[in-house]
Amino acid sequence: MSTAAVRLVGLNKRFGDLVAVRDLDLEIPAGGFFSLIGPSGCGKTTTLRMVAGLEQADSGAIEVGGVDISRRPAYRRPVNTVFQSYALFPHLTVEDNVAFGLVEEKRPRAEIRRRVTEMLELVQLAGRERSKPAQLSGGQQQRVALARALVKHPQVLLLDEPLGALDLKLRKELQGQLKTVQRRVGITFVYVTHDQEEAFSMSDRVAVMNEGVLEQVGSPEEIYQRPSTVFVADFVGISNRIPATVQAPSGDGGAYALVAGAGPHFEAHGPPGIAVGSPVTVIVRPERVALGAEGIPGVITDVSYVGPARHLIVETEPLGLIHATVGGGEANVAEGDRVAVSWPSEAAWIVP
Repeated sequence: MSTAAVRLVGLNKRFGDLVAVRDLDLEIPAGGFFSLIGPSGCGKTTTLRMVAGLEQADSGAIEVGGVDISRRPAYRRPVNTVFQSYALFPHLTVEDNVAFGLVEEKRPRAEIRRRVTEMLELVQLAGRERSKPAQLSGGQQQRVALARALVKHPQVLLLDEPLGALDLKLRKELQGQLKTVQRRVGITFVYVTHDQEEAFSMSDRVAVMNEGVLEQVGSPEEIYQRPSTVFVADFVGISNRIPATVQAPSGDGGAYALVAGAGPHFEAHGPPGIAVGSPVTVIVRPERVALGAEGIPGVITDVSYVGPARHLIVETEPLGLIHATVGGGEANVAEGDRVAVSWPSEAAWIVP
């Protein structure tokens, strides 16, 4: 995964007065599962469509496998796309839907049969070759669309929210299947979704976009545990945002801060380049907040049941509302209880 399957350089796209994508530089490693996430209207689908050739970039370059394809028409690009709507031909059988692109290329009949059979086995639809799309469930139709895209052996597979129309249970099942398929075929998957949990469960790397700008790229763990901006911290989960001031550079070259009003033992660490005295935001995830005899005193104002744990909101005097997700013995609490909240210093991350 050292080489880039897709490289975007200075990519820009406008729709009238709306800037959809602004100065986007991005490298997507070959052979992995890469996700573009962000809220609706952030530019992620427009970026995907520019790679596919369905939208023309105003400026910048799009490279696939080291070759600039920016001016190639969509049908001459070494990519294929799976859409949320699946776009299956209702009058064709499953077998004919999957074979369609190979037939258009006038591939030998024996090769078409072999490759279609391989793909249907891969997506666990062997035995449904003669079915029509209307006879399939939503999840099965999605797998037909996936097989049709993969059967042409593209260098890159683009997936535009392909699970968006499915119910939650089926989405969870197909997430695992998509990840398994990607690992078996070894083709680079570029996946667009607004659902960060979905992206994190499947991806090797994730890019977060906001208002046409790339906010952060990294592994799911890096983005969740070490967000680079407040927007990223909020988008990829619930976060406690606590004001603080940088006190000094840390021993590892980063920044060191104290949380105002939380006492000297509540400290935070962050990335390098933040000047001493700078006001910053400290991010603490709710699952890292613990209840105990010592810490910042507060009163529980809300308790929500979330399956194996409970989500609490604790009102503290120095820091305001603190979110905590607790389980086990800590979950035996109720609204109005007086508690003390704390977290380990390694759970507190500085965001400029």
